[in-house]
Amino acid sequence: MEKKREQFSNIGFVLAAAGSAVGLGNIWKFPNLAGANGGGFFLLFYVIFIIVLGVPLLLGESAIGRYAQVGPTGAYKKIAMERGRSGFRLKFWTFIGFLGSFANFLILCYYSVISGWILQYCFKVFFVSINDLDMGVFQETIAAPVTPIIFALIFIAVTVFINMKGVSGGIEKVSSVLMPILLILLIMLFVFAFFTLTLDGAMDGVKYLFIPSVEQMNRAGGIGQVALAALGQCFFSLNLGVGTMITFGSYLDRKSNLVGQTYGIPIVSCVVAVLAGVVTLPAVFAVSSITGIDPTSQTGPGMLMYAFPQSLHAAFGPTLGTILACVMYILVVFAALTSTTAMFSVTVNYIIDYKQIEKKKAMIGLGIAIGVGAVICSLSNGDILGGIRFGGLIIQDALDWLNSNFLMPVGALCLCIFIGYVWKSENAIQEITNNGKRKFSWALLFKWFMMFIDPIIIIAVFLSGIGIL
Repeated sequence: MEKKREQFSNIGFVLAAAGSAVGLGNIWKFPNLAGANGGGFFLLFYVIFIIVLGVPLLLGESAIGRYAQVGPTGAYKKIAMERGRSGFRLKFWTFIGFLGSFANFLILCYYSVISGWILQYCFKVFFVSINDLDMGVFQETIAAPVTPIIFALIFIAVTVFINMKGVSGGIEKVSSVLMPILLILLIMLFVFAFFTLTLDGAMDGVKYLFIPSVEQMNRAGGIGQVALAALGQCFFSLNLGVGTMITFGSYLDRKSNLVGQTYGIPIVSCVVAVLAGVVTLPAVFAVSSITGIDPTSQTGPGMLMYAFPQSLHAAFGPTLGTILACVMYILVVFAALTSTTAMFSVTVNYIIDYKQIEKKKAMIGLGIAIGVGAVICSLSNGDILGGIRFGGLIIQDALDWLNSNFLMPVGALCLCIFIGYVWKSENAIQEITNNGKRKFSWALLFKWFMMFIDPIIIIAVFLSGIGIL
């Protein structure tokens, strides 16, 4: 007899899905990209993409998963077979499902390294004066050959342990605990961030984030580059196009309200990203007003690890500033853990469901593989593997670019085509509405999104970003 598939509770699904979205992509990466890509226009494009791409694609992925009751690879294959696809076309859609699981694996390899940096800084703030935490300290920290690897492996081990507990006992339980704590900590830091706005230059960071400037956009590479960065951030922050929501949807009860449960995810993701930007970017401008260095040149991976603690030191002094900095890093660690837990479940789902490998062996084996990848990514930040470059990017940054600007957009584009032209939008709408039993007021617009609007946006932005349009 086939083993009954585990299920999320309704609130558990929302918390787990929101947890997967509210991770490093929002709290760590969004401020970095906003700072490096013109601020106001980047935020504008990001919000637009969240609305026109994020909401319908999340809903579409969830519908596929709940209908198929299996992970991405099996779901694409099952529906393609039902719609009469065979031969190459069936293999193609099966491969697209696998591609999402593979993308999650690649993300976990470097995501775990960055999470390890943050975890390390939870302790570092008590051993190094936060006023001395500058870019030099950050570069020295990540270039070390051993310590970053240890912290990354700790993070991977915790991720594997949570997934070992299953859907309801692991992913849902952790999300139900960490998500409320995460939001409370972020709101608390947001309140304290208002005190840092009294520092010279801080309000310039607020203006930079919220007021679109053509000059800033051009300095960042032009409209195509800024839009592509915002598109990649939209996909990365919501885990779009890599099967996360297909996997989560497969653990939903067939009577669940997909529309109502999906709305909250992009809203929470967007709000947290903007809050993180308000907390971080003014700090960069405040510190830059002291150093005299152009603040837009100070954005990047280490922004959270130097500008934020130094601004807290200036606003609150060494003791309270250190405590608040530690709280911020704990917040980011929690957010990262909710995301890595979700991403791990997607890839291990492929191994268990599609390759029929026993759960414990699959999880341990995948954890080891991610650990190897994390070691390679970590060493690429130092002298050992730092000389290996792809398009001028070290291994870790190259994987990030590949996922955010290629694999995720391709996955999202294929998702639109699959729903619109293979499964057919009408069948997706039937699943979303529980065969007409639930209201879906924008069903016609959803059909247009899948068949025309979203594919055109994805293709146009991608081609513009790489200089073809």
